[in-house]
Amino acid sequence: MRSGILTILLVPAALCLVPPAVSAQDDAGCMKADCHADLGAKKWVHGPVGAGICTVCHNPVENKDHEFVLAAEKEELCFACHEAKRDMMLEENVHTPVAQGNCVGCHDPHTSDFRFTLKGEAADLCFNCHDKAAFSKNTVHGPVAAGDCNACHNPHASPNEKQLVSPQEKLCYRCHEEKKGIPQKRHPHKPVAEKCTNCHSPHSNDVAFLLPQSMPDLCFGCHADIAEHKNASHPHAPFQAGECTDCHEIHGSDFPKLFTVAPTELCFQCHDEMQEFVESKKYPHGPVKDGDCNACHDPHGSENHRILRKYFPEEFYTSFAPEKYAICFECHNEQIVQDAATTTLTDFRDGDRNLHYLHVHKKVKGRSCRACHQVHASNQEKHIRESVPFGTINWELPVKYTKTENGGSCRVGCHAPKEYRR
Repeated sequence: MRSGILTILLVPAALCLVPPAVSAQDDAGCMKADCHADLGAKKWVHGPVGAGICTVCHNPVENKDHEFVLAAEKEELCFACHEAKRDMMLEENVHTPVAQGNCVGCHDPHTSDFRFTLKGEAADLCFNCHDKAAFSKNTVHGPVAAGDCNACHNPHASPNEKQLVSPQEKLCYRCHEEKKGIPQKRHPHKPVAEKCTNCHSPHSNDVAFLLPQSMPDLCFGCHADIAEHKNASHPHAPFQAGECTDCHEIHGSDFPKLFTVAPTELCFQCHDEMQEFVESKKYPHGPVKDGDCNACHDPHGSENHRILRKYFPEEFYTSFAPEKYAICFECHNEQIVQDAATTTLTDFRDGDRNLHYLHVHKKVKGRSCRACHQVHASNQEKHIRESVPFGTINWELPVKYTKTENGGSCRVGCHAPKEYRR
């Protein structure tokens, strides 16, 4: 507890705490050497004791020596002087000793070595009821470590849960001002928007930042679907390392998915060679142009190479099957390679001869889409590659495409120049 904030119940409005040296002669001779001389001997003395008027609180029993009864019951005795504190009993959350009228559970009614005549150091006093182990783990919240429980809690009563000095959603920002703007972010993290203690212990914990678990296990508590990627055959490196905060701002962000920066910029922080490549090209692929790398790649992990969300063949040549191009058919009509003849499905045709079908729809040496198309960006229209790695030595097989008003032409390293006209 912070002794500077703690409000005393026991000091009368007109009788402040006074040192023993100014005590008046007590009206009942209570503090004579052979009786209660020690009652006024400590640093902090309750006002009536210091003034030597014991009968403010104790009434002598008529016709009986040294027998007394309290002038009133429990808290009513204290409220006789501390009338201003009576309203605290109307608060929604009242500290248990206060609610029970047990003021002397925390305060000595006569004298004490501690301010406000407390019965001990503020924090130690709290541990008389509250398990100290819960406040003594590896990482301790600053006010707790300083024994300053009252930095967050009112020791008597409060309109806020846990007798907090202000509503929880505002309390943390009293110290953590740098986080104050989080609720105004376009995408606040849901647990943060609710309350900080969803992820952080307010007292102590065994993990840094007062977290109940290390990341990513803490994140998996809510994001069980993401946890399923832990055993993916192709994991994303930051996810595999458990570094959620490499990509996500865990409190709140102005970017979707709590990204630390805009999605494409985020990917380019690591994949800088791809940034140089894309920025040097005239025609970016639609998802790349939109800054949506996640349209094709799973940022946590995948069973497909290059952490693709759906299957795409790694081989240059492969027999055709629609499921092999599942990632492409998320956006593109799979009939584009299913019909040998068409006048509507594609402009890549010679008359009605479907040239997509011609290249791809083969039992053995079907070309994959990336044999002709660069999936990120190209300087040629239709994302046609300028070259493609081929063979075991990765020879850059050249691809030269020219678009015409009614078709186009290809000059490539795999066959003689060819033209087509729709």
